[in-house]
Amino acid sequence: MNHAWRPNLAELPEQPGVYLFRNARGAVLYVGKALNLRRRIASYFHHRRRQPPKLRRMIGRARAVTIRETGSELEALLLESRLIKQEKPPFNQLSTAYVALPFVKLTLGEAFPRLVLTRELSSDGSHYLGPFPRLEIAAVVLAALQRLFPLRTCETSVLPGVFPTPCEAYHLRKCAAPCVGPHAAATYPQHVEALLALLARGHGAILQRLGEERQQAADAMFFERARHLHTLLSALDEATVGQPLALLPVALRNLVVIFTRTMSHTHEMFCVRQGLFAGRLVREETSGDWQAVERFLRHCYAAADDARREGEAVVDELRIVAAWLHRTRARARWVRLDAPLHATAALEAVRRALP
Repeated sequence: MNHAWRPNLAELPEQPGVYLFRNARGAVLYVGKALNLRRRIASYFHHRRRQPPKLRRMIGRARAVTIRETGSELEALLLESRLIKQEKPPFNQLSTAYVALPFVKLTLGEAFPRLVLTRELSSDGSHYLGPFPRLEIAAVVLAALQRLFPLRTCETSVLPGVFPTPCEAYHLRKCAAPCVGPHAAATYPQHVEALLALLARGHGAILQRLGEERQQAADAMFFERARHLHTLLSALDEATVGQPLALLPVALRNLVVIFTRTMSHTHEMFCVRQGLFAGRLVREETSGDWQAVERFLRHCYAAADDARREGEAVVDELRIVAAWLHRTRARARWVRLDAPLHATAALEAVRRALP
């Protein structure tokens, strides 16, 4: 078998994208992404003896490489993930088996919403926090929110006054118990609205609120409660390190992310809608064509609500986009957009963010 195959590197672009190594029959052996396709593919053929045995076997079987330019790292990350799941290449170390990641769900579709753990993301009108890498982390977030807001945890249907004997959670002041009667049922929505308002403010606001509750408990000499809140605060802070967007509901993750490219004198804009990638635009710094920006934003945000998709592909994209946002946050300007989204308001917010 001839192991001397090498691609023609001069024909490869120095642009971001995805590459696929193929065998003699054209089957995909490996899928990868790169910021510079030529440089990344060339690296496979330098110092071959120092490479891991599995990588050497893959290159030994490769007879072609095909590329797909994407224009940006984020688009390359998303395309790489989709192609790995689609092609199931044998030499990719990433597992092609989908592992359902956990969310914390606020069941807004119910008359008396609950906070629950779930591994299913669906278009049911609920608020979803996550996805989290492990169930234990989601459980910490759930415990913190339930400590702040006495929302019910039971799965039974609530008929106020029909079941007048409340459960233990009510006596422990962990549930506002809308089942007790009409008065409790009437005030229950206030707790839900307060939670929604806090969630809309994101990660820092939740940690701050827990800290305030802890201090109030200590000032009132409720030391056991203060210790519990301190433990919960520490656990939540540790659990969400590196993923602050996980505490902002998916439906509220609407951003225009702007990078200034000094070498090319351009602004690169990314639209993130409900946590998912919605589009990209490159604009010259000195360009006065704001109509192009408005058309771009209208396409991203004023279209039909196609961002509300379901299934493993959406969860994977949420994870990839959130990780990319966190990794690039020091180099980018974020323009947060409030729902409902309007292209005109988005344009004004972008104009204010640019120098």
